[in-house]
Amino acid sequence: MGVATMEERILTKEQLLIKSEGVKDCVKWLKDKLKEEKESLKYNEKMLSQFGMFDDCGPSYRNDVVVRIARMESLVEAKIGLEKYMKKLRHMAEEV
Repeated sequence: MGVATMEERILTKEQLLIKSEGVKDCVKWLKDKLKEEKESLKYNEKMLSQFGMFDDCGPSYRNDVVVRIARMESLVEAKIGLEKYMKKLRHMAEEV
């Protein structure tokens, strides 16, 4: 691989920064989804506390809480991974 020209380096740096901005938008979207899931979890927990003792609907409310918690954990893992990738892209852009 040959030595990159200054123009190629600038292009590469700009491409990496643009890519990191796209990843940043994804992280923002995930944060919004996490807020929605937190609100839904609060509602599900409220319903569980009010109706969880009944045999006909209690298991359903418990399941809803478990599902919301699992969704939140998945979103948090994805958000952390994307944040790390965004930082890596920015670091790579600085090295160019």
